[in-house]
Amino acid sequence: MPEVMNCRRCRKIFMYGDTGPKICDACKKIEDEEFEKVRAFVRDFPGATAQEVSRETGVPTHLIYRFLKEGRLEVAESSPIALQCENCGVRIKSGRFCITCSKRLASDMIRVGRTLNDAVQKSSDTKDSAGLRYLHGERKENK
Repeated sequence: MPEVMNCRRCRKIFMYGDTGPKICDACKKIEDEEFEKVRAFVRDFPGATAQEVSRETGVPTHLIYRFLKEGRLEVAESSPIALQCENCGVRIKSGRFCITCSKRLASDMIRVGRTLNDAVQKSSDTKDSAGLRYLHGERKENK
């Protein structure tokens, strides 16, 4: 469900839809343009450092690192940029986690989801689950 919040970039109020960075549509458009600058520069100069890309494109380094973490950019094998898995610390090319940790996190989430689903099923089996019910007490009949 969308909520009203301030854009992290320009501080204007906007409706946030629970996905992506917490910035307004106007700032998203600006960031997409900045990404295109970075992408074009990296295509022409592969292996450039984040600082070089920032200096030549005018895009802040923190935004370049966010593009890397979002998986929109990838670090070259010979790059001096060291992006690390947030869980185990191994060197990765893009994103937040290495493949091993990603698989482990996904399987853990599936397992927890199944456990929660089983608990809900068990809870509903023990109660009268037919029809509607009140959460706070019994229904009082009008006589």
